[in-house]
Amino acid sequence: MTIDSTWLASFKEDVPCAFTPSPPHRAGAVFVDGQIKLMQAAPTESMTWDEFIHRQFARHLGRHLERVDTVILAFDNYAEVPRAKAMTQLKRRRPIPPCPLDEHAALPCMVPEGELWGQCIASRAFKAKVIDLVLLRLPHVLLVGRPGKRLVVDYVRPVEHTFEPGVGMRRADLDDLEPLGEADVKFPRYADMHATLLVDSIDGDSVAIALRHHELCVRRGACPPRVSVYRLELKTPDAKADAKADAKPDAEGRKRKTPDAKPKRAPRTYEYVDIPALYEGLLQAVAQSAGRVLLPSHRGHEMAMLLALVGLTGTDFSRGLPLLSGRALFGFLPDLWGTLAAVYDPASEALAVDGAADRLVGLVYRTKYQNHARARALPAVLDELRASKLSERVKASLPSRARVACTVRNTNWLLAYWTCARPPDPLQPCYGFRTGASGRPEYDDAEP
Repeated sequence: MTIDSTWLASFKEDVPCAFTPSPPHRAGAVFVDGQIKLMQAAPTESMTWDEFIHRQFARHLGRHLERVDTVILAFDNYAEVPRAKAMTQLKRRRPIPPCPLDEHAALPCMVPEGELWGQCIASRAFKAKVIDLVLLRLPHVLLVGRPGKRLVVDYVRPVEHTFEPGVGMRRADLDDLEPLGEADVKFPRYADMHATLLVDSIDGDSVAIALRHHELCVRRGACPPRVSVYRLELKTPDAKADAKADAKPDAEGRKRKTPDAKPKRAPRTYEYVDIPALYEGLLQAVAQSAGRVLLPSHRGHEMAMLLALVGLTGTDFSRGLPLLSGRALFGFLPDLWGTLAAVYDPASEALAVDGAADRLVGLVYRTKYQNHARARALPAVLDELRASKLSERVKASLPSRARVACTVRNTNWLLAYWTCARPPDPLQPCYGFRTGASGRPEYDDAEP
């Protein structure tokens, strides 16, 4: 799952020191989101499964094992993934033709190529078979010849693999760790175990989850682990402007590329996000938004409150409010913080649904369209906007009050989920989800 990328871009613009091209600390272990590693680009030529495992997993994890003794590889445990995820999955799969392979058949001899790969890897049954094959072969490929190194696989239940010369491969179940669902909520427990952890994941929610965990540790009086997230480099507006300027002719009119040269796709670049540094920087931003005075009643809840705004702009478990982005809400923070504090309950670590829907979201839309709305409560703000001179497209995109309340409920479940403990069942009215007539999960946003 992921979040609106403009949140992370805004964080980087506000706290640039937390985003670095080199590791901010020496990690004691590395956590790798294996679910992302499965989603390779479609092979353009024949590839064996051993080649796939080497390219997608063994080569990458081997580089990490050169620097640390423990690598944790996590996959989604489908039996534990919250049922509300099905809506996002169905939306992603809708444009993809169904997998033509029999879901009960064994994997094909070779990795599917071209469009067939995209159809197959979108199938949960096919994906589970690939995971099983990876877990069967990878420990031996990765650990033989590396005594003292550990591979922890967190799939259905966490398992530790080691190699001992003269003995061979050893396997031990980590029974003290309960099974969890999605791969990206599994890393905080390993951060607590190793004190310093590198999280290798490009999903934006890894940063959000790490901030949430850091704050929970601070609130408990525990020393937060040092976590950094290795992810694709975020291009801020200044960096994009510099790149555009570099492409222009120089003072003598010379271009870097000849007119006939075929433009090359820039290679992917990565960076590290230092979570403790980002936490402290965002705390300062919040203090400035609150008039440099953090409310004692809400001390230790600032990241949860900020992540509540993240939830309102959309995640895999919360339907985003239309016409809003993370960059906009982060820019509105000085205007929103007082109202956000008034509708956030530290005791329940959740938003008051009616107050957040009417007061907070009403303020958000009034701030965004300040030339067209003056009312304070959401229903009146929406009425003003629909009667304004805004374009018909914008007016048609405005949400109903019921949809806003549904998103607030979704966000409350998300805040509980991101604690990385076993979450409550999302399919209940208090969280804005329900089981539809077809038996599938859907949003509970019907007008009263």
